[in-house]
Parts: sequence; structure tokens; C-alpha cells
Amino acid sequence: MRNSSLFLLFSLFSVITFSQENFRLYYEETKTGYVILADNDEVTPVSVEMNLRLENLSSSNGNDKVFVVPKKTKGHIITVLEIVNARKRIKLGFESTYNFGDHNRLKYDDDFKYYLPFPKGEDYWLSQGYNGAVSHQNENSLDFKMPIGTKVYAARGGVVVDVEQSYTKRCTTSECAKYNNYILVYHEDGTFAEYTHLKQNGAKVKVGANVKIGQLIGLSGDVGWATGPHLHFTVFFQRLKKRETLKTKFLIGKGEEAVELIEKKKYMRGY
Repeated sequence: MRNSSLFLLFSLFSVITFSQENFRLYYEETKTGYVILADNDEVTPVSVEMNLRLENLSSSNGNDKVFVVPKKTKGHIITVLEIVNARKRIKLGFESTYNFGDHNRLKYDDDFKYYLPFPKGEDYWLSQGYNGAVSHQNENSLDFKMPIGTKVYAARGGVVVDVEQSYTKRCTTSECAKYNNYILVYHEDGTFAEYTHLKQNGAKVKVGANVKIGQLIGLSGDVGWATGPHLHFTVFFQRLKKRETLKTKFLIGKGEEAVELIEKKKYMRGY
């Protein structure tokens, strides 16, 4: 998370960001006031929450709202600020928070049939399931127990929005979560999937790559917050400051049936 501030005309401009390196908020002066703009060079939409503090200025798009900036967009207008009385003092201040995704989106394809994220012909234990007692309390995430170096396949197609593969450190407490290696994929229904605990330099895809369901994307590992080698898999809606994790259905066996996986059971991918 990064913080920055800039003063102008009795004004404060401050930003809280989470994952974006290719997103920029800025303002420009106009003949009648200001316009607040955004450049989004990310491969997903980015949502921005604006808290405007205005004196003698009116906002065309209101205040305390979440605005969605489309992917690969330059000069997207967040709001136009008009001077109310040219003879009075102007005060412009705003705070913003932004993160990946469309944070206004509520519906998703809850019937989508996900692939098991490991090689065809192999089977693995689900060591921890949804709302698991070890580290999944109140979280819809799955842990597949597998040896280091196991090939990881895309459970669903999408675009790669973030990759981290530099870490080697592992410990059994939450303080090591910051050392996780992962691949983050954005799906067409607005959800994300994260594949976590990959081995160092284990990613087989890069940011911006379009991946197909069942495509090789990485190698599993034992990095970050982990009690042993496994793949942590989560599907979620990204909200401004948190994730809304979601339950999913996976094709099992020969791929003729899609079910919600159950903790402490072994599943085979035969397709």
C-alpha cells in the first residue's frame, strides 16, 4: 500500500492504493474549475472511491461514490468540478482509495464448472476446505496437498493480472503471508482466482497473458504462510479493502460431474 499527498490552493490530494502500478489519478484546471481524471493501464477495470472536500465547487458526479475505470483507458473523467462563485475562495481536497476490479458488481457465474488445477490422471487430497479450521476461517478457499514442483493448471480461463514469484521463505504463522508467491487471474464474469504458494520462479505465465482453462500456468511450492507443500486456491470478488471469497464447483473424475469439494477427500482429474 502506498500513500502520497500534494497541496494546492488550500487543497489536499491523497491516495491509498493496493496492487496497481499502472493506474494514476490526477486533476487538470479548466476555464470553469477542475476535472479529475484517471489513466488505467491495467488489464482489468479499477474501482476508485472518492471522498471530495469542496468549498465553492460543485461535483458533476456527486461525492463519496465508487467509480469504475475501464481497463486500458487514458483520461477517463471521474468528475468535473465547477466553480460556484468566481468571487469567492475555492477549496479543493479529496481522498481516494482504489483497487483491481469492478467493486459495484454483485452477480457472477456461480454455475461455472472449474477444472481441478493439477495434471490429468493425477489425484490429490483437499487438506483444507471452505471455512477450514487452520487458516480458512470465514474464507472460501481450498488447499490441495501436493509435492513441490507439481504442475499447476488454470482452473478457468482469463487474463493474468499479477504475478509474484521471487520468494523462498516459508513459516507456519500469518507473518509469512507477505512472502507468498502467486498468480492472479481475472475472469470474464468479474471474479478473480489466485493460485498461491508457488515455488520460486515457478510462474509459467506473465502479466497480460490470456490463459485458457486447463493451461499450464505454474509450479506448486512451499512458500509463504504454509505448514507444508500445497496449492492454495481462491476465487473472489475484489472489494476496495478486502476480498469477498466465493464457493465454486469443480469437475471431478472423468469430468461428468461438477461438485463443491469437501475437506479431507481425494479428488482425481481424469479429463
